[in-house]
This record gives sequence, C-alpha cells and structure tokens, in this order.
Amino acid sequence: MNKMPVSIVPSIGPDFGRIELTFPDGLTVAEIVELALAAASEAAIERARVWLINDRGEMLLSDRTAWRRIRPRAGTRIVIQLVAGKIDLKNILTIAITIAAVAIGQVWVGPAIAAATGSALLGSIGAAVTAGVIAMAGSFLINKLFPGPGALQAEKPLYQISGWQNTVTPDGVVPSVLGKVRVAPVFASPVYSEIVGDLQYIRALFTFGYGPVQLSQLKIKDTPIESYDEIDFEVRNGYSTDSRVTIYPTQVIEESLGVELRRDRLRDESGSIGGEGPITPTTRFTAGDANQANVIFHFPAGLISFNDEGKARKRSVTVRLRQRPAAGGAWQTVKEIVFSAKKKEGFFRQFKWTLPSRGRWEIEVARITSESTSSSVSDRVTCLALQSFRPEYPLNFSHPLCLVAVRVKATYQLNSTLDTFNAIAERLLPDWDHVTGTWITRPTRNPAAHFRHILQGPENTYAEPDSAIDLDGLQAWHDFCRLKGLKYDRDRSFESSTWGALTEIAAAGRAAPRYDGTKWSVVIDRPQDLVVAHVNSRNSRDFTWSRNYIDPPDAFRVQFLDETADYQARERIVRWPGYTGDINTTEQLELPGKTDPAEIWRETRRRQYEVIHRPDVFTAVQDAAVRTATRGDHVKGSYETLISTMAALKVSAVRGLYVTLDGQVEMAAGATYAIRFMRQVGTGDDATFESVLRGVQTAPGVTDSVLLKGDGYVPDKGTIVQFGLSGEESMDLVVAGVQAGEQMTTVLSMLASAPIIDTLTDAEVPPAWNGRAGSDAGTVIAVPAIPVVVGTEPYFDEDGLADGLIVLLSPGEGSTAEVATFSLRHRLAGTTTWSVTTADAGEGGITLTGYGTGASIEMQRLATSTAGYSSPWSDTFTVDSAVDGGDPPAPVTSGSVAGGTGDASFTVSTPADASIAELRLSYGLNADGTGAVEIITFAAGPLGSYSRTETVPAGTFYFFVETLNSYGTPSVGFSLGQATVL
Repeated sequence: MNKMPVSIVPSIGPDFGRIELTFPDGLTVAEIVELALAAASEAAIERARVWLINDRGEMLLSDRTAWRRIRPRAGTRIVIQLVAGKIDLKNILTIAITIAAVAIGQVWVGPAIAAATGSALLGSIGAAVTAGVIAMAGSFLINKLFPGPGALQAEKPLYQISGWQNTVTPDGVVPSVLGKVRVAPVFASPVYSEIVGDLQYIRALFTFGYGPVQLSQLKIKDTPIESYDEIDFEVRNGYSTDSRVTIYPTQVIEESLGVELRRDRLRDESGSIGGEGPITPTTRFTAGDANQANVIFHFPAGLISFNDEGKARKRSVTVRLRQRPAAGGAWQTVKEIVFSAKKKEGFFRQFKWTLPSRGRWEIEVARITSESTSSSVSDRVTCLALQSFRPEYPLNFSHPLCLVAVRVKATYQLNSTLDTFNAIAERLLPDWDHVTGTWITRPTRNPAAHFRHILQGPENTYAEPDSAIDLDGLQAWHDFCRLKGLKYDRDRSFESSTWGALTEIAAAGRAAPRYDGTKWSVVIDRPQDLVVAHVNSRNSRDFTWSRNYIDPPDAFRVQFLDETADYQARERIVRWPGYTGDINTTEQLELPGKTDPAEIWRETRRRQYEVIHRPDVFTAVQDAAVRTATRGDHVKGSYETLISTMAALKVSAVRGLYVTLDGQVEMAAGATYAIRFMRQVGTGDDATFESVLRGVQTAPGVTDSVLLKGDGYVPDKGTIVQFGLSGEESMDLVVAGVQAGEQMTTVLSMLASAPIIDTLTDAEVPPAWNGRAGSDAGTVIAVPAIPVVVGTEPYFDEDGLADGLIVLLSPGEGSTAEVATFSLRHRLAGTTTWSVTTADAGEGGITLTGYGTGASIEMQRLATSTAGYSSPWSDTFTVDSAVDGGDPPAPVTSGSVAGGTGDASFTVSTPADASIAELRLSYGLNADGTGAVEIITFAAGPLGSYSRTETVPAGTFYFFVETLNSYGTPSVGFSLGQATVL
C-alpha cells in the first residue's frame, strides 16, 4: 500500500517544529486531519487550514464540508497548518508562502501573492523559483537596513566608454565635486578659435563647479597638459577672492559655418567655360548685443600656383565683407580682403573688426576672385566660422566657481577642438578633525563632511544653520567612517533632490539620513548595545513575518572609477561568500561614490552578508502614543509566533521578588528562564529608559507568578515583561522603517540586528587587485608560421657602392599568432658560420650589409610572436647581393648659369653615354665644389639638352652639375660658373 505524506507546520513557517507523518492511501481529508490532530483540542482543529500539493501546484481547501468528500490521489502531499484567529487574506498569504517552502524548500513570494489576490493564476512552483532568480537584484533591497536613493535622481552615467569627454550643458546643473575623483569638467563658456599667423589656437573655459576645489594632474585625454606645445592655462580654485581669468576675458559666441566661398565661371550647355560668373555671397547673423565680429577663413589645400616649368608661384584671392543691421537696410562694405600666399599646405586667416554699434548684425561674405580653370592653381577658400564678441565677462554666477581657462595651439596637436580636458579634483570642505576636536576646511573624502556640506553648502538654496544639524552625531559618524575606511568620491554634475543626495552619501557611510523635526542627523547601521524599546504582542498588533528566499548568484559585479588606475572605468567581481566554482551568473550592484577597489570588495561583501544574515522582515503595528523606537533603533522583540516559549505579559502585582502576571506562562524542568522589561532612569526631561534582564527561578508547570533570582531591579506594577528561555526571551531587532498607518498608528518594519555582519566584514581581507579584465591568456600557445619572402632589393652605401641586400618579408599563412619580429640567418655561400639579423615585423624586411658586389648569400628565415614563440627556421635559400654599376658616367659636355630674382636659370647638355640616368644641380661658396648644396635631381639621358629655372637663395654662388647612373653613382662635377641671385 502506498503511503501519503502529511506535514503539520506552525503558522509562522516551515522551519519551526514541522512534524512529518505518513498515512495510508484512500483516506479522506477529514480522516487525515482527525488522525494527524488526534491530541489537539476541538478549537485547534477549527483553526486548521489544509492544502493539497502536487507537481501541478497547490490548492487551499477552504470549504470544510468538502473534507469528507475528497480523497487525495497518490503523489499528493497534505499540509495542515494551524493559524491564529479567523482566516483572512493575510493568513492566506502566510500559508501560501509556507506551502511552497514545504513543497520545494524555497519560497517565491511573487506568484503566491498574485494567486491569492486573484490577479493571476498560480503556475508551477518551478517557474516561480526561476522568476525569483531573475528578479533577485530587486529582492535584495528588502534585506538592507538602509537602501540607497534608487530612482530618486537623474543619474549621470558612472563612466564613459570613449574616455574623458567635456560636455556643453546650457541651462544645466552646476557641478558639485565631492571627495576626490578625476573629472572631465563642463564648458563654462563656448570654445572659440583664434588664428595667429598660419596657426589655429583654441581658447576654452571649463568649470569644475562650486569651489573651492583643489586641482592636480591636469591632462588632455591621457597626456599631461605640460606635454603640449604652446599652451597657457589659468586656474581659479573657486574662492571669493579669486581674480577674473584673463585668457578668456569676454563673451565670445562662435558659429561654425564651413561654407566654401565660390565664384564659378559661366558655362554653356556643352560645358565650355566662359567669362566671370555672378558673385554668390553667404550671409549669417551675429549674436545679439555684439560689439565686434570676426570671420575665420580656411584654405584647406593651400594657396599656390605653378608655372609651366612646375615652379611655385604666389597666388591671391579677394574676399569681400559687408554688414548691415539685422533688421535690414543698405549694405556697408567692411573690407575687400586680399589673401596672398605661396603655400601648398592648408592654413587659416581671420579678420576682426568693430561693429558700428552694439546689436545684432547681418554679415555677408563673398568671394570676388573668379574660379581658376587651371589644374596648377589651388585657391579654395572656406568661411570656417563667424564669431561675435561682447565686452562683458563670460560668467555671471552668484557663487565662486572653480575655473580653468586654456589657450592651446591646435595646429599639429589637436583635431581643431579641445573636448578631452580633465583633472584630479578634490573639494575643500569643513571636515571634522578628531585630533583638534574642530571642523577644519580641507580636502576630505569622509561622508560625514559631505553630508554636512549638502545641508549647508552653496548648492543648497535653503542652507541649514548649525543649530539645525546634530553636529555631535555627525562627528561620531565621521570617526566611524574614518576607522572603517568609508569614503565618498563623486562628481555630482546631475540633478538630485537634497534628500536623494543625503541618502546616497549616508549609504556610502553605512548610514541613513534622519530628521526629527528639529535637527538633521544620521542613523548608522552598526552593532548597538543600547536597547531603545521592547516590541511585543502587548504593545503592538498585526505582527507579520516574511522571509526572502533566494538562489544567490555566483558573484556580484560592481562598476566603478578606479582610483588606483587614474580613475579609469573598471569592474570588480566579488564572489558570493564560500563560492569557489566557475562564475556563470552575476548580479550588478551599484556603490555610487566608491573608487577604492579594496573598499568596493569590503562593501560588496558586507552587502552579501546582509542578504545572508538578514533574511527575515518583521512588521508590527503600534499606536502612536506607544511607539518610542524609530528607524535604526535597537529593539527587543517578543512574539510567541516566533518562538513558542516567548510570552509578553503585564505585571499585575509585585511582592518582593515575586512578580505576578496577568496571564500564565509554562516552564519545563531543567530549563532556565528569564524576563526582560524596560525601566525608567531619571525624571523629567532627563528621563531615559534601559532594558533590564532578570533570571527567573524555574517552577515546572503552568503559573501566573515568577520568582526573580539574584539581585537587581524589579518591574513595577503595570510594566510589560517579555518572558522566555534564557537567551531566547527576546530577539535582537533593528527598526528598518517607520510608516504611518490608519487611525494614528505606526507600522514598524524590523530586521535582525545581526552583529555578525560587522564581524565578518571587519575580518575581510580583499584579494590583490590589478584591474585587468579576463583571465591570463599566457597559457594559450600560438606558434607563428615561417615568414614569406615577398622580394629582394640591392643595397648601396652612401657612396653608391654595392654593400648587401634588402630582403622583404611578410607573415606566413596558417597561424593566428601576432608576429613581433623577423629573423634571418645568413652567410656567404660555401662558408659554415651563420650570422643572425633581427628586425621588427613592422619594418617589413631586413637589410643585410657587408656583402661585396655580386656576392652569393645563403639564408634561412624565422618569425617570433609577441608572446615569445618562434616558428621553425625555413629551408636554406640563396640570393645574390647588389652589383656595382661599373664606372661613373661621363660628365656633361657643356652648360651655363644665369642669376635672377630669387632663382637661377640653367642650360646643360649631356654626352653620348648610355649609363646617364639623372642630372644633379648644386651650388656653393667654393669654386672647387666642396660643401655644395643640392638644388634638384631630375631624370636625364645621353645626348640631351636641358633648360631649367630653380629657386635659389639670394647671394653670389658657384654652380655645378653632375651626371648619375641608375645605381646613383655620380660623375665628376662640372662647373657651370659663378652667378648672383637677387
């Protein structure tokens, strides 16, 4: 016969004295209940609630008349629970949670509540547990005494993948740096360009927000600012005595245009080019109230022309500027600007002028010079930007700001912008000094100092006076944070309420803000000796208990700015305590304001310990007149639903050490018992209360009187006492939340005090941290393939003599290894000793020297990877080295030179020598040709006549010409005579 499992569980949960029974199949539910509760009273049986559970779910048999008609099938588990009082929604929810725990050993509250309230159908238990794992990050909040601000603020991203980036935030939040962190400040005013000669400079004004702020390690992206050429900067830390910046003295509004100025020639339908076309101006408006304007021009391909011989010539372009009021009217010519240059590289020009009056003006820019139809002319011009100037200072803010003004050369250094400036910023605030016992203004990372600053700093429109702040409490919290190594470092350049800021900062110091109507203070989550109140069934009602059962992840991961890596974005993985396997599932945890990797580890571990050691949430309702405890207070709880031996009773009489209660308690032989009660200490405004514990003489049986043991205080008549086994007469709880209830009541939410959380956290030793992502890949061996010879070239020394061979190489196929170097083993054919030459793979080849003309060289090749692994040596192959080109070619037969203005004209004739490949012209101060400077080398041949005009510096020089063969071997120099260049 099959056996049917039956469980009898208490109302509070499956972990407290559950009884497991088995009965034969075929019995009705009524028969099962009668057998299981044979020793129970009729009243107890009336409070029995029965659930049927199988692999498809569970069902509450609320209709007692059906018990005698239902015979559970095989495979069904029966759960009998005795509840206190009438059945209602609250009891149904408690039973539902308990039933799930009996069935699978875990509780998933979500689906059970949905089914009980009729909002959804209860699915399989397995599905419920899966959902619990997915939603676990949210469920962790219930175990934390002081959760963070959550979605109370519009968060700035913790880090940016692209690196430090300055942003423009018009009408945005003025930043507030707290602690120490690397910051990319926002622009305090628009960036604008300045043209000096051919070069572009950038002027920018940044703000780190409210001052004073101490700055260090100023950088542009990752490069120290001092490494840049031609850079000037001014720092104003944000004191009321700061002078104004001079690098950015007035208001400048720059409008980027990038419009090419054109005046195209006329063209007919066939595309033939005709005369000059019409002027096509570009118009823009200055900013309002401007008193000066500036137009920046860019010649992207230079400004130059070349004659038929290829000689560079100066080129000019005329641009017209006109202006008129924004409301309209006749155009006024500002100037026709003639730009002239002989430049092949791009360059800038600007023109700045004073407007006729302050206001908004329409500016017209037009190219007057028609387009060139010659391919030897480069004269494109772009109107790059229009700048408007006002004489007023660029800032108008009521509080001192930390500012950095920068002027830096952009040409050859920056990509025409400066948007990656950053620095280490440290806010100077009033900070508690435990040595002197005073508040000192200095850089600080302590959350207590930041908490006070949020209440009193310039960021707070309604700053609090000292009288509204519990300074003694903040000082004690400051010492707590200092001793625990708790810090807060963040650039708060985002919107947030005062309460949100206080909550986040307090959470960084294991605390929460508290306002009692007169003063601001904090509640610290730490072990407490002082018991503020007793909470029990005599001074509260509607007690509930819930447990957050979870399947923990393998690890938490925390993203943060790593102060040990110059505040670069990093992520630390913190394993669940005791977990040693592969990490497959993780949950993200946010710890805003944390930049220390060791602190990240400790605080994450503490969060995990909170989840482990605070699995339960207790709630109770108290009348407003009864409640004395508030959030963060240590209380002693006593509820018989938690432990059956607990009892909360009122003292009805006291006779010496005999205390008579208004109800009965039961004691067992061999056990020890105690009572706990609150005693008033002092009177009037100085009155406080303390929790008193007294041992009780064990009197087996049921009684309404107890005899106190030893000496000590005795409770007064009317006092509520908490009775129970010694050490179990009360539970250590901490008030996690206080909410207003109906009819002037208060709902208390309580968690386990759990001092073990601090004990375990203090014992944590964070593992060594290097910030690297991923595991070490050094064990992966990838051997490179033998490199491939893609070609060889002869090598000649400076005198044009054959001296070896250039072997061009590339990585071989069939391997994914990253090649670092190529090596050649080489020797003269017929010899036995090898030499080895190595070069970086990026050079693309190896040059072998020391081999004479036409030498036969034997070689083997090899590649080495960046990890240090090498390919095998290749088979031996043979290549001949370079061959000299024979005797030098014949010198020229005749030639002459004539000086000009800035240049010299040459005529040269070459003899009938087939080896002539080039001609080289040179000049110098010596008639024998020593020290001559090359002018140009150009292609030539035998029996040729050449005329050229080349640019030469002013002066009187001797001029020479020589022929070269295809190997670069020169002939004897031929003197063309002396000439003067003007």
